[in-house]
This record gives sequence, structure tokens and C-alpha cells, in this order.
Amino acid sequence: MLTGDISCLYLALFLLMLIRYGGDWETSWAIHLRPFSLTFVLWILILYGTYLYETRYLRFGINTLRAIGTAVMLATITSVTAFYIFPPGLIYPRRNMILFAMIFGLVVTLWRWFFYKTAGRKIKTNILFIGGGKEAEELTQYFKEQRHLGYENKGELEVLPDNIGEVKEKINRENIKLVVVRSEENNNRTNSLFSLLSSGISVVELEQFYEDILGKVSPETFSDLWFIQNLENINAEVYKIIKRSTDIVIGTLGFVLFLALYFPIALVIKIDSRGPIIFKQKRVGRNNEEFVIYKFRTMKVLNRDGSAEIQGAQWTDENDDRITKVGKFLRTTRADELPQFWNILVGDMSFVGPRPERPEFVKKLANAIPYYNMRHLVRPGLTGWAQINFEYGDSVDDARTKLQYEIYYAKKRSMALDVAIILKTIRTVITRQGQ
Repeated sequence: MLTGDISCLYLALFLLMLIRYGGDWETSWAIHLRPFSLTFVLWILILYGTYLYETRYLRFGINTLRAIGTAVMLATITSVTAFYIFPPGLIYPRRNMILFAMIFGLVVTLWRWFFYKTAGRKIKTNILFIGGGKEAEELTQYFKEQRHLGYENKGELEVLPDNIGEVKEKINRENIKLVVVRSEENNNRTNSLFSLLSSGISVVELEQFYEDILGKVSPETFSDLWFIQNLENINAEVYKIIKRSTDIVIGTLGFVLFLALYFPIALVIKIDSRGPIIFKQKRVGRNNEEFVIYKFRTMKVLNRDGSAEIQGAQWTDENDDRITKVGKFLRTTRADELPQFWNILVGDMSFVGPRPERPEFVKKLANAIPYYNMRHLVRPGLTGWAQINFEYGDSVDDARTKLQYEIYYAKKRSMALDVAIILKTIRTVITRQGQ
């Protein structure tokens, strides 16, 4: 891994020379090689400092991308600062550092992805749970289903024994690399847990490990205090400005696409079944405010109000016979969602966020699921973290699981996470997976 990262640094420098200096790259290479090589020591140290060499993080995912992004940003700032304090003399590589950082970020991401898909599968991490419960059981089952991750549960202790020597003996005997501790056990046994660090293992909190692996928040952690502590940055102004600006651009482009496809889609909808072309429905948005969402109609009209419901609001299931032939195609390709670019443009929705639910369902789910309305702290979206990680939901239990993903998004939301969701959504649309 270290050899690959060092190779990526020099490959990025070589590509920088080609891009910036073209045919004169050899002369520029000779001038840049020494000062950049000195900073590469800092880059490797920062990669190490952001945990990118710990075995438990050697799995490609959003956390890996975030760690790489953080490392590249810190290394860039550190290198530029070093060049200002200790100028190389012949050149001013500060000007090239930003471009170098972009190239290296791309190269090292591709390298890490390749490594995790090949050699990474052979990496095994034995885990010991201290204070397990439902989260440990869910993680253990997930590791059995996802063998390629290389995690294996070697036991669970409800309480850390007074004789820490017995635990260390088990760690040595089972070759434990990671101890996962429930937070209350951590608080109660801090002194004992500190002594585990001398065994050369990693100790992490169960709740955080659960989030990192499964990409969702455990409902066991939910409390008034938890939401205050973990969603305190939900109104970060810089992120809100960037996100809204991005939504305006995406909304405009999407609305133009909607107008371009409106007439052919409208024609096939009319030929296939009677009823309106655009279907309107009330949904619950940010701060529990209601708005009207727009979609191409995909169901048969069974009621005077143009809806497909005779006995009130009901969920749509996968094989719902109310869906028309054209509607099934529109749903599979997500083309039925095109009118919602107008909702994005006017600010009712964002491109990325929890899918908005109907008021009738929100009332039912809020009564059945604790803290359900916390999902309405963020603007709803056309696509979201729950949509790309969980199949179409049509029950209270499904909504409870989706809430775990939605709270995770509210806690972790960033432009990096939004981009990851958008890319995975594009892949889903192209491969026609999901609902």
C-alpha cells in the first residue's frame, strides 16, 4: 500500500510536468523533483495520520473518499506553507501545487479502488465486541453476508472483566485487530480500555463503527441530546449556499430536459390510458411544511380527483396492478420524476435529500416511529442516501430502516456525500435497478 501511494505521488508529478510544460517536461522534471520529493514525506505522514493505513479502513467507500479528500487538502496546505517558508529558489512550485493535488487525488483514488478490489479482499480483521446488543448482531450478520469485507467476529463480552489480562490473552490468542466497544461500556471502563491500546490494537466505539460500516445510524442511540449534539451543524451557511446554487443549476438543466421530453412522454401516456399527463400530490417538506410535487402520471385513474386511490392513501408495491404499462417504464427509468426539477428550481426540494412523504403517511409514521419528523430538518430530495442503499419501502418497518439512513445523511451531509449519491443514482438509472 505504501509503495503504491509513493508511486502515485511521482506519477502525479510526472503528469503535472506533461500538462504544464509539454515537450520541455524533462528539464522541468529535474528542477521540480527535489523540492517536491521533500514535501512527499509530509504527504505520506498525512496519509498515515488520516488513518488510511489502518486495516479497518482498507475498504473502499464514502469514508475512504472523505479521508483521501481530507488528506489531500491538509497536505496541499502544508506543502504550500513549506514552500513559502523555505523557497526552493529556482522555481515557485507553489503555483503548481493545486494542480498537482487535483491530479494526485484522482490517481490515488483510482489506485486505492484497484487495491481494495484485488488485494484488499485478502485483508482479514478479527473483531472483539465489548458490550454488543442489536448493533453487534446486525454487524455480525452483515459480515457473514459480505465476506469480501474481511471482518470476522471472534466473540462478544457483555462486560469488560476486572482482570484485563484475560482479555489481552484472548486478543493474542484470536489475533484480534479491532476491539469495538459500546459507548456506555467505554465510559464505565475507561482506565481498563486504555491498557488495551498497548496491545497494538485499535479500539473504536460501537455506534461509530456501526455508522461507518452500514452507512446508517442505530436507532438505539436516538435521544433528544443525541440530535442536539450530532445535528448542530445542520444549518452550516457555506454548505447551504453551495448546495442551493448547485440545485439551481441542476434544476434549470433538468427542467430544460423535462420540456424537451414533455410532448413525446405526454403522447404515450395519453395513448396508454385516460387521465391527466401531470400528476400532482401534496408532500411534506423541510420543517414539516407541505408543498405540491409534480410527476408524470404512471397509474390508472380510479377516482374523480384523478388519483389511483379509492379507499384513501396507500403505498405502492412492486407489482401494483394500478401501474400502467407506460408507467412501469417511466418508473424504471425514473423519467416520471422529470417534472420535479421544477420543485428543485423553486426551492421546494433539493436534488439530494430524503424523499418527501405524503402528509397522511407522515402522520401515521410519526406516531409509530420515534423521532420520525427529524428527517424533515433537511430539504427533501429527488434522490437520497436511503434510496441508493435501501429498496423501495411500503411498510412502517421499511420506513423505520429508511429513517436510519436519512438521519445518517443529515448528520454526515456534505458536498462529497452529495456527489457520491448523485453518481450512484446515475449508475442505478443506467442499469435500471430499483423502483
